[in-house]
This record gives sequence, C-alpha cells and structure tokens, in this order.
Amino acid sequence: MNITSKLTAYTVFVIAMVLSLLLMMNYFKFQNILSDVTTSRLAVINKNLEDSINNAVNLGLALEEIQVGQLINRAKKNDKEIESIDVFDANGMVIFSTTFTFKDIKTQVPPEILNKVVKIKEPNVSNKWSSNNNKYFVVGVTIYNSFDRAIGGIVLKYDKTQYKAEVASMLKELLISTGLTLFGAAFIAFIGIRLGFRGLSRSYASMEKSIQNIKNKNSPTAKEGSPFDEKLQKITKNIDEAINLIDQSQTVKSTKTK
Repeated sequence: MNITSKLTAYTVFVIAMVLSLLLMMNYFKFQNILSDVTTSRLAVINKNLEDSINNAVNLGLALEEIQVGQLINRAKKNDKEIESIDVFDANGMVIFSTTFTFKDIKTQVPPEILNKVVKIKEPNVSNKWSSNNNKYFVVGVTIYNSFDRAIGGIVLKYDKTQYKAEVASMLKELLISTGLTLFGAAFIAFIGIRLGFRGLSRSYASMEKSIQNIKNKNSPTAKEGSPFDEKLQKITKNIDEAINLIDQSQTVKSTKTK
C-alpha cells in the first residue's frame, strides 16, 4: 500500500469515527425529545381529567360517586395508542377503568404505582409522576381533596409501538445520511490526497525501492528523477561502497590471522 492510500484510509477512518459519534448523539437526542414530548402530551390528558374530578370533589362528591367512566373513555378514544386509563382510590383499588366496566370486578394498581402517591400534598412539589418500561409510557397524577389529603390518582398507560416505529425510522434516515456523507467525504479525501501528495508519493516509492536495493546489495540504476531521488541514489552508492570496503578489510584481516 502506497503512502497516498494509507493517508486516505486514515482520513476516512477518522471521518467515520466523527460521523458515528454525531449519529449516536443525534439518535439519543431525538429519542429523548420524542419521549419528553410524548409524556408531556399524556400529562396534559391527565391534567384535564384531574381538573374535572377536582371540580366534582370540591362540590362535595366522593370519588366513587363521580361519573368518571365517560371522561376516561372519551380520552382513550382520542388516541388509539393509549392502552388504558385507570382511576384508583387512596388504597390503590381501581374504581374506574377503560379496560372493564363492571363494578364487581376488583383490581388494584401495582405497588410501584401506589408508592408514587404522596399522601399529603407538599408545597412546591408536583403531584405528577411518570415511569417508563420497554413496552409502555406510564404517566400518573395524584388527586387531592380540599384538605390536601390524597384521595386517589389517575394512571395512564401508553403503548410504545408507534414511538418505537418513529425512532427506528429516524435511525434509518440517520444511517442513510451518515453513509452518504461518509461516501462523499471519502471520495473528496481520495481525490485531494491523490493530487496533493502526488510528488511525495513518488519520492516515497523511490525511497522504498532504494532501501530494498540496499538490503539486496544491488546498486540502483541511474535514471532521471527529482533532486531528492538523485541524492538518495548517491547516498545509496556510497553506502554500497562502504559495505564493500568493510567486507574487503574483514577478508584481509582473516588472511593475516591465518
């Protein structure tokens, strides 16, 4: 491999590393932004449900007496990716849900959700919370009465299928853009190095040939070339003559010794 090929390979490698880092940064940035936008939109849905329930609670109705079923079913219909919306009491018992309608079905929210409910409202502390897993975005809000005591909460589960599809689509576009950019940069680097280091490449090739001749103890043939080539050939000739003189002196010394 000549020197221009090596320079081109090193340059392309560095460019590829830089583009790979940029790809990863943009990918994770897009993923985080889309995740924040999705959870923020779900938090707005929960906030609207919370306001409706709080208005009824302030009128003196108990949480179980409020007709929440229609509200949560309407919210779920507006977004097909919403898996479920559950309204639960302070003990974690689900009293309204989009997944069932029969009052005799008793179910409880998981402990990890119930543990996020702060029993007493604290100043400057948000009553909203969220958690994510591989399959769902989970967004919740705690409902308080007029005495700042928790009477229940709302938890919304959002399917990540569409989210993952959008992230995968963006990754594909980033890979295509990065590949095209790398190909263009490699082509420009190849042409630029090929033209810019043409003289250096010839000198490097001549130097390698001369060094090989020295190793093989062959004098390089005289030919027209650059001043550098001529000087290198002269140095090579002097080295060959010095090696011959050393060999002759060693031969004479061995003869005298005998």
